[in-house]
Amino acid sequence: MKKIILSTVATVSILLVSESALATTSESIKTRLKSQESRIQKGSDKGQLTEKEKQTLKNEQKNIKKLIKKLSKDHVFSAKDTKKIHTLLDQASIHIFKKRYNKQTKKESTTPQLKTEGPES
Repeated sequence: MKKIILSTVATVSILLVSESALATTSESIKTRLKSQESRIQKGSDKGQLTEKEKQTLKNEQKNIKKLIKKLSKDHVFSAKDTKKIHTLLDQASIHIFKKRYNKQTKKESTTPQLKTEGPES
């Protein structure tokens, strides 16, 4: 009888720990996505990204979100799914860094500036 009770308690404990670990994993994925979106926006605001670069990075984020939605249909990520998502987030992070700090910058204005020299007499 004691063995049955102990095994039941152990099983329930394992399930509770696993459930909280999955919730933490899901939260870390959400946090990383928000952080990356913020980095993309900051890069755009500071002129570090061209419109094309910004759109490329946003599309990458959209594709990651689609994959997350597809994998989480049963509301649980397997360890394999979690690893795949984090790998994609790692790659996206590298892409954001490389595009923000390359030599291309957003053009402030498409109209040429006319040079003015002092008043003519």
